[in-house]
Amino acid sequence: MDRTSAEIASLISHHPDVDLKSVHTFLVNSVAPDSAGKESSAGSHGAQGPSTELDNVYVSAGIAVGDVTHLGTFDRTVDTRLITVAINARSPGVPGTDHPRGRQVNIPLREQIGWVRAVLGNWADYAYRVVTDMGQFRVRPAFFVVLVDVEGAPRLAPSDFDWLAVSSGGRRAYPEKLFPADQALLEYLRKNGDLVPAELVSHPQAQPPAVWAQKFVSSLTESFADHLGRMGEDRWFTIDEIRLTGESSVIVQYTWHLVEGDRRFGFDIDLEGLRAHHQERFDDPRAQTAAYRIGGTPFDQPVFRSPTVVDGVTWVRMGYPDHD
Repeated sequence: MDRTSAEIASLISHHPDVDLKSVHTFLVNSVAPDSAGKESSAGSHGAQGPSTELDNVYVSAGIAVGDVTHLGTFDRTVDTRLITVAINARSPGVPGTDHPRGRQVNIPLREQIGWVRAVLGNWADYAYRVVTDMGQFRVRPAFFVVLVDVEGAPRLAPSDFDWLAVSSGGRRAYPEKLFPADQALLEYLRKNGDLVPAELVSHPQAQPPAVWAQKFVSSLTESFADHLGRMGEDRWFTIDEIRLTGESSVIVQYTWHLVEGDRRFGFDIDLEGLRAHHQERFDDPRAQTAAYRIGGTPFDQPVFRSPTVVDGVTWVRMGYPDHD
């Protein structure tokens, strides 16, 4: 008899030997606001019981709750937590043999998902099965993960999530989204996919592009003025142009006055790329920070890598994918 995962979950939930009440209490407490930053191990918070699909097989669902900030791009204003469910199954042990605790076995995928649904409840609609190449060589625990914020709302994973870090090991890992029971979520997944593009995840300090562009130009101008002011009368720079083009780019031209003659430079700055670079590398998407870094660049007498010279102006691209 082929049961659905929902039917198996119901059997598990109503089995007299399976205690899910303490598991559910543990999960709710683990994602509460005052639990932030704490790591919780599975320990006694797992659920155990006989297999519904295989005879003489005992199943355990171990649970761990932890931090996700190092695993991908997340909106940190909601303090997302990672819940991992590891499914293990063993046949009866035989004293005096190589398997006194029992041999580890694979249970059908539908039962694995049934245990996940019994443990996670409605959160299971947002869960992923983490698949690795390790299962090709030997029986391994089945790993499932779900992301839940401090309000108890489950969330989809970002596209840059590190699946290998939450797996049972191996060289490669990828997610398989569990089929949701919620029809509205199912329609969303069909239209938008089961991962949130990392570039669409809002940063707590992020500003709309138009505001970011204006603040960048304002801060860049202030930075140039500050450096020139500290030179006093001995100014060997002239800022010739600072021009904002729409919300996407800024052009800067300046002249470096040298004994052997003036040298003219230009910066072609891609604002979207620059903001993404600062968020990824420095975890700081503020326009002011990016502007102050670039504003001090000419005064450090830099040697630019692979510039382009056009009509006597040495042009340098900044913020583009090929710019470091």
